[in-house]
Amino acid sequence: MFTRILVAVSASSVDTVLESAIDIAKKYDAHISVLHVVDPAPCWMGPMDYDFGLAVQLLETHGREIVTQAANVLDDHSRPAETRMVTLPIAGQTVGQAIASAADTSGVDLILLGERKSGWWHWLSADVASEVRRHTNTPIQIVSSKVIGGSTRRAASRWAEASAADAR
Repeated sequence: MFTRILVAVSASSVDTVLESAIDIAKKYDAHISVLHVVDPAPCWMGPMDYDFGLAVQLLETHGREIVTQAANVLDDHSRPAETRMVTLPIAGQTVGQAIASAADTSGVDLILLGERKSGWWHWLSADVASEVRRHTNTPIQIVSSKVIGGSTRRAASRWAEASAADAR
């Protein structure tokens, strides 16, 4: 059913999303592509004497660490995969649009996303899953997790089919 899976990872979702991706890839003998998107836009909200270039470099360094962690997990499970990181331009593209674009250009059959975290500061961020849904027809699976006894376990997965009407 699935031959190529795009896994969008963030610092908070890399373990649980990859666990689901590995399970699905084993079941369907699918190839995994891992994508981490660096969004420098929040750096603009810092103080005026703030070194924006340094902040973006730190975000990219952290992004490379996330991609390396994902590659190591996939290597440990002997799964063929490609990993990459994309840094968004300052304006003009959202994280969701970047994920949808990567999915469309690489011809994946499924996009896996981590569940959106709740908190008072998240009112500033876009709903990535909704953005992806608006910009691609590729099916999306949102992987949620919860902490059980000090370890993270996958609690549930919700399927969100991107219909043609929702795509744009």
